[in-house]
Amino acid sequence: MLTTTVAGRTWHFDHSIGHFVGPQGYTYPTPIAMTPAGTMYVADIGLAEYGGGGGLGSKIYKHRIEDEFLGEMGAGDIGWPEGLALARDGSVWCADAFHHRIFGYDAEGSPIGDWGEFGDGDGQFNRPSGIEFDADDNLYVVDSLNHRVQKFTRDGEFLGAWGTQGSAEGQLNHPWGMAIDNEGALFIADWGNDRVQKFAPDGEFLVRFGSQFEDMDDGGSLTRPADVAVDSVGDVYVCDWGNRRVQIYYPDGDIICSLQGDAHEFSSAAQKVMEVNMEYAQAFRRVNPVELIKFGIFDRPRGIAIDGQDRIAISDGGRGRVQVYHKDHDYLVPQFNA
Repeated sequence: MLTTTVAGRTWHFDHSIGHFVGPQGYTYPTPIAMTPAGTMYVADIGLAEYGGGGGLGSKIYKHRIEDEFLGEMGAGDIGWPEGLALARDGSVWCADAFHHRIFGYDAEGSPIGDWGEFGDGDGQFNRPSGIEFDADDNLYVVDSLNHRVQKFTRDGEFLGAWGTQGSAEGQLNHPWGMAIDNEGALFIADWGNDRVQKFAPDGEFLVRFGSQFEDMDDGGSLTRPADVAVDSVGDVYVCDWGNRRVQIYYPDGDIICSLQGDAHEFSSAAQKVMEVNMEYAQAFRRVNPVELIKFGIFDRPRGIAIDGQDRIAISDGGRGRVQVYHKDHDYLVPQFNA
């Protein structure tokens, strides 16, 4: 379905970016950060070295959301990128779960600083993941294996922390991605508890949603949510990693609908691979058309970001690409005469 219309809201699939490996492709794209104008930063783990070396070839790619490649950064520094955030001056900050560290780059990719160390004390990390700047340019960091959220200045000065491990309201279990809405509230993908929780900036619990136990009847359940984003009107988007979809909720947590993935045409990068690799192209022609449709759906959506025009970029981890949608605020459902 290339257009999804529910509850007075409409989302159109636009295009995909990248291709598994290959030129301007990804190995396993993870978090995304995006400027209001649509400049997009996508972290890629590269080839994982599970023996302890992090990702081989991990880096951050820079694109225009319209699919213009602009460059890359972070190669040789980052080992397992799990979070990206943009400061007010346009600098790019990456949470590296392998080095337990935060790395910073200017908008063109030059290093500007890094900080953090392994541990469970104030200012220390154990697999940092989702990160986000607030309106005051302070950085919130999801400290995943310490089951908490920490707050810092951009330069790494510790400001505070909250969260304990558990499943009660306000507790966290291996939290992963996060987002901050226009009012400063934090949405945390509570991965191990199969839910999203909303907090005030000081850590006060506000609401939870998505639990497979409490929402089984309304279709809003989550399995291992990976990341969160909020659009201009407050609708909440969750990468439902375990169910291979993106769930969209009202701000109070009621389900609106799901996006399943619609990339049924090759991206420009994939098309270039097809043009130069005849054996690859011939293999695709032999695939049953019904089976070929399956390549368009999400496979482990991992990161999500929304720009100032409510264009939505979703990293499709298992497919090595980014799928782009836009939310249409003026869409009219076609009328059919009887």
